[in-house]
Amino acid sequence: MVPTELTVLSAFAAVVLFAWSPLLAVDRLRALFVWPTRTLLANYLVVGAGVVVIQVLSYFGAVLLVAGTGSVTGGEAAGIVAGVVAANVLVPGLAALACLRLLPERGVWSPESPSGLGGRVALAVGVGWYAVVASATFVAFALGIMFANLPT
Repeated sequence: MVPTELTVLSAFAAVVLFAWSPLLAVDRLRALFVWPTRTLLANYLVVGAGVVVIQVLSYFGAVLLVAGTGSVTGGEAAGIVAGVVAANVLVPGLAALACLRLLPERGVWSPESPSGLGGRVALAVGVGWYAVVASATFVAFALGIMFANLPT
């Protein structure tokens, strides 16, 4: 039997990756997923899962910083949501900065595009969309978990 927590985390990752996938239509973003294998789908799932794992770990950090290990009150819940939203911008933002800094130096990816949307603009749009998708998914999952655990 799969633990409930692992199922929720897997569902969260699947929703976020599915909702972000339309941005793969942008050539400069699709070009980011040329590593570690030669298949776009496999690379997207591996890299995306890595980002989501780091994202979820940042959620745990936000919870521990705001509420510690005790019960969560109303004010702390608002602080947790604010920390999660900040993490939803910072984690993909730092990943985008790393892409801009490291990948062109190694010859893996170039932000310049011969025509169309530039890589820097595409990354900024991707970070913004990821933040919206991850925040909305987090709130939806949190509300679902809260309502599922209400006393009957």
